Amino acid sequence: MSGRIITIKNNKGGVGKTFITAQLAHGLSLLEKKVLILTSDSQNNIFNYLLKGNKDFENGLKAEISKRKGEYFRLRENLYFLPLENSSFGSQFIKEIPNYLERMKKEYDYILIDSIPTLKIDNIFLENSDYIIIPAFCDEVTIEGILNLIGEIGKEKILSIVVNKFKSTEIQNYFLEQLKGVLENTTILFPDPIKQLSFIEKMLYNKKTIWEYSNKEATQVQESFYEIIKNIEMKNN
Repeated sequence: MSGRIITIKNNKGGVGKTFITAQLAHGLSLLEKKVLILTSDSQNNIFNYLLKGNKDFENGLKAEISKRKGEYFRLRENLYFLPLENSSFGSQFIKEIPNYLERMKKEYDYILIDSIPTLKIDNIFLENSDYIIIPAFCDEVTIEGILNLIGEIGKEKILSIVVNKFKSTEIQNYFLEQLKGVLENTTILFPDPIKQLSFIEKMLYNKKTIWEYSNKEATQVQESFYEIIKNIEMKNN
């Protein structure tokens, strides 16, 4: 069976795209699935979330596409990352991305893309994705952005919307209900919000994932991610 491509996407920065990518990727890899993370962000923030060791590299996605010489980093068992050298994209590179993705789908069960709005490369990733996951905050700007994004992408391709850094305030609960209303009568998965927890801040500092802890707070967050992973696996069977 061919692998699946999942892009984690929101046009707004700072909503937790890399955090969500890292948790889902490690969670899938623990199910003995071979997982590859790609990014359209040359800052390669996945390193800051999942790698304690040396993150220096010369050849990333661009070198892999042009010469098959990319340096793949093993982040966990069954989990790999191919970083991006820079944000300068030639037409030939853009043209070859779909061929590269097709090749990787034969090697990996899942390819997760930590996406930022980077013109043509972002569009290519979206076009070739099987599913889109949208991170969200419960505020007016983010909700409006999500509605625009749903309009651009179409509801059919969106697997899940994940509320991140949630605080149970009157305002955030109001926007949470607004979002639930938008998603009524759709197949878009809407798991319990991921709360803003000091534990997560410490976890990220230690470059660990939610699956490497067993305390009560970790278990709560695991449940939200497990719901998404279960949905991904169900669609892939």
